[in-house]
Formats: sequence, C-alpha cells, structure tokens
Amino acid sequence: MRILLVTHYFEPDSGAAAVRLTRLAKFLSQRGHEVTVLTTMPHYPAGRIDDAYKGRWTITEDRDGLHVIRAWLWATPSSSISRRLISQLSFMFSAALRGLRIQRPDAILIEAQPVFTSLAGLFISRMLRVPYVLNVSDFWPEYLLAVGALKESSPIYRLFYWLVNLTFRGAAQITTLYPPLSENVVSRIGQAEKVHTIYNAVDLQRFRPGLDASAFRQRHNLGDEKLVTFIGTFGTHIDFETMLDVAAYFNQRSDVRFVFIGTGGQREKVAERLAQGNLSNSHWIGWTDHADMPLAWSASYIAFWAIHDHELYRNILQSKTYEAMASGTPMAIAVEGITTDIIGRSNSGLTVPFKDTNGLIAAITRLLDDENLRVQFAQSARAYAEANFDPEKVADAYESVLKTAARKP
Repeated sequence: MRILLVTHYFEPDSGAAAVRLTRLAKFLSQRGHEVTVLTTMPHYPAGRIDDAYKGRWTITEDRDGLHVIRAWLWATPSSSISRRLISQLSFMFSAALRGLRIQRPDAILIEAQPVFTSLAGLFISRMLRVPYVLNVSDFWPEYLLAVGALKESSPIYRLFYWLVNLTFRGAAQITTLYPPLSENVVSRIGQAEKVHTIYNAVDLQRFRPGLDASAFRQRHNLGDEKLVTFIGTFGTHIDFETMLDVAAYFNQRSDVRFVFIGTGGQREKVAERLAQGNLSNSHWIGWTDHADMPLAWSASYIAFWAIHDHELYRNILQSKTYEAMASGTPMAIAVEGITTDIIGRSNSGLTVPFKDTNGLIAAITRLLDDENLRVQFAQSARAYAEANFDPEKVADAYESVLKTAARKP
C-alpha cells in the first residue's frame, strides 16, 4: 500500500508528536508499505529552521526507507499564539502546493494538529481523489479557550471550530489517542463507526529500567542525589508555580535534587524563578536530544509534574506518562481525570488534585522515603507499558484503519 503521511512535526524535530509519527512511519515502512512523508523544514522546538535547510522552498530526502518531502514554513521562536498560527498557515500553503506533485497514494494519514496541516491534507486528498485518515491528538480549538487566547463567543474561535469539524466530516476514518478525544469527535459529528481510539506507543527497547545513566549525570553535573525530574515541553498547561513551590520545600534535603529538562513557552518564567536564589537544589538542563531521553528517565528517581486546573486538562493524557512507565520511573503528579485513572489502574505512582502543593510534597516525600513502595510502582509501571504501549500493536491498529480507508471510494 502506498501511504502519504502529512504532518507538521517529523524527525529530526524533537517533541512527542515528531517521535510518535516518525516511529509509526518507520514501522509501516518495515511492513512493506511505501511511505511518503510531507512535512516541514526541521525547526522544532527552537523555532528556527536548521542551517542545512535554510533558504530552500522544498527538499526531498530518504530517511531509513522513508521518502521525506519537506516544504518551507515561516519559523518563529516566539511563544505568541498569533505568530505560531502564522507559521502554521505558511506550511499549509506550501504543503498544499507541494502535495499536488506527489505520486497518488492509496491512502493519506493526516496529523490533525495544527488544523492548518489538516486543511492542507484535506486539499491534497480532494485534488488527488484519495481517502484520508485523520489522526486527532489534541482538543482543538478548545485548547485556545483553556489558555485564554480566545473566548467561545469569538468569531475566530467559531471559524476554527467549523474548520475542524470540516476535516472530521471529510475523513474516511478517524483515529484518536485516548477515549475522551473519540467522545469529543463523535459528539461533534456523530459517525461513531469511523472513530477509533489507538493509544500512543513507546519504544520499549530504548526506554527500559536499568540503563546506566552515570555518563548522563556526569555530563550535566547532577551529582549523586535522588533526582526528582520534570521532562518535557514547558507548555502553558504545566503549572510551574506549584512545581517550583514544591521544589523550594525540599531545599533543606541534601539527598534530593530537582531537575527540569526541556524548554518552551514558559522557559522565561522558570528561568526568572530559578534566578531568585531560593531554589538551590534545582537544576535546569534545557532541551535534551531525544537520543538522551532514555538516560534522563533512567537517572530519575521520581518523575513529577503539575497541570493547571481546567476541565480540558482532565481529558488529556500527557505523553511523558508513556516514557515514564516504560522506564519504570514512579510518578507524583498534581492532576485529575484520565491521567489519574491510568496511574491508579497501573499502580505506577501517586496523584493529587490540581494546585495541591502540600499533597504533591507529601507524595514525593513518601516515594523518597519508602523504597519498597517506589520499587513496587516502578515494576508495575513497566509491566503496564509492556501490556498496553507496544509499538507493534499500535502499528497493527493504524495499518488496519488505513487499509479500511483505502477501500473507500
């Protein structure tokens, strides 16, 4: 089967979406499918196009058996939503034009976010007369309400909502990353028969317990303390105020160090707080290449994070959960909703309500001081990942959906 993947994020970009889609494309290729990827010039998360790709309108390359076509976009390092939307729009136009010169596939797989990438994929689908599968990974445009960028009464929000529904209705099949997303799609357009939940996967060979992280510790001057880590994008949904208050509480414990690995829209807030001098036990590494992520998780004694209190965030499963489980890293999280359900079901950590600083302090203290409990959570987390997040099973599910779509006129 000839498959065209249309996505805003792909390797060598970092981030959860790039990793997830690159892995899926390679698995489909290894199964004998002819996979073409239409994507952007590498630019994420720095917001700047890599030097090797600058000044090019389009470029074609082969990566591990994949035919990768890159189209220009206007990249920006700004965290401003308006600038990011302009960047996404620029790729929509360049991808739509470049897509018309692609050999006609049997089916198209479109990563739904950003919506402008969906629209480019929809246009290509119509012009080439090929059915498409829409892969929905986030609540959009509801996300713009959650971060306060738009109000529900805004004409722009209503336009975005209509455009998203347009891409939903046009899809031959729809896949989502977890059940609340599927429920959201069905509530908007009906057609439950074409909506499928396929959980994310994680590379169980790369992310596993027992890796030797001593070189990683030494490279980043992390010492011998027990590391309580946050690993991921500094997105607007992350409650850094609560997390940094928690880290400050542990200043007097010489056996503990808090480590923040990542960057993103809140990096300045984190940097300002760390510069105040009352977080002597906290360390910010910045963005780490994905090749080093297994070592970062292996070095972690406990993974922790906190999410802002919003109804939307109750229905989002953080992608870092998959890697933490596969690595056997117990979690302490201030969150409610689907993540709480999965952490409880898998017996892989402790959760407390949104904004519960004292509860998160107590959860981390318990894991620091009760080694038997921490080991139990670590073993249960790995077992759950092996049973539920196997990439081969995920590839099976996507392959089946794509074959179903390809049979539709």
